[in-house]
Amino acid sequence: DALVFTGGVGEHSPEVRSQTAAGLAFLGVSLDSSRNEDTHGDGEIGADLAAVRTLALTAREDVEIAWQVRAVLGLA
Repeated sequence: DALVFTGGVGEHSPEVRSQTAAGLAFLGVSLDSSRNEDTHGDGEIGADLAAVRTLALTAREDVEIAWQVRAVLGLA
């Protein structure tokens, strides 16, 4: 099981990630507050013994757009 934060808010708002995780604690989500605050880009932000891995990942819309363009052009 994993919880992944991405996109503008998921990548750049430790406060939103913290509040979200707090609301999901009953599922085993727990953040490491230092990791949550210090992560910029891809990183694990979950507490070491949490039942659910929690990650912050950089959205890569540019790569998806390129794949979709290649598919439309018949290059994929």
